[in-house]
Formats: sequence, C-alpha cells, structure tokens
Amino acid sequence: MKQLGLALWIIVMCIGLFINNVAAFFLEGHLSFHINPNPSADLYFPVYPFMQASAFELTGHALMFATFTYLLFKNIPRFTLTFGFAILFALITELLQPFFGRGADWYDLGADFVGISSVLIFLKIEKSMAGVQHITPKNH
Repeated sequence: MKQLGLALWIIVMCIGLFINNVAAFFLEGHLSFHINPNPSADLYFPVYPFMQASAFELTGHALMFATFTYLLFKNIPRFTLTFGFAILFALITELLQPFFGRGADWYDLGADFVGISSVLIFLKIEKSMAGVQHITPKNH
C-alpha cells in the first residue's frame, strides 16, 4: 500500500510539474501538455530577481516535494537514501520541464530542497524524541 501511495503521488507530481499552465489547471480545470523536443537554452536556469518568482509555484514545489519525501521515507526508511533519491528526482524533473514548455529554475530547485529538508529534519527530530522517550524512566 505504501508503494501505491508513492506511485500515485509521483503521477500527481508529474502532472503538476509538466502541465503547460498550472494556474489554468487550478482556476479553470484546464489540463494541457505541450511537448517541445528542442527546448531553448534560455529555459534552463535563468537568473532573475527573487521577487519575480511566483510564490504560488514555489509553495507548490515545496509542498509537492515535502509530501514526496515523506512517502519515499515510508518506503525507504534511510535518511541518506531518501535525501539522495528526492534531490535526484527534483533535479531530473527540473531538467525535464523545458521539454514541456516550462522553465528549469533555480528557485524551484531551492523550494524542492526546502520541502525535502523540512520533512527529513522533522522525521529526524521525531525519531530522536521517540528514542529519548523510550529510555527516559517514568516518574511515579
């Protein structure tokens, strides 16, 4: 069941990461893909002021990758492997986005990293606290 949840979430992520217009999808329910076999080099990691980045898109990236990382950790409960796979998936999806009419963006990768790291830090704290509670003598 854990693998099914992860697989379904990867499908949801790919839809969100590769659709033409995310806003049109959420506002109008319009789902469209555009495949460009020869994307322009200009779509790969342009440099622009952070204030021009879409807060909606950055939040979406962070939340998608936080959920992905949580589900991945439930399937592969090793912090370093989960981190490595999640970062690799983030990088691959970002490099593929220009083939779907979207841009590969440093800020998106940063938001992915924030989502991935936040979940792993939370899980590490949770694991540490469970260990402390386990060895702490009970007060009577």
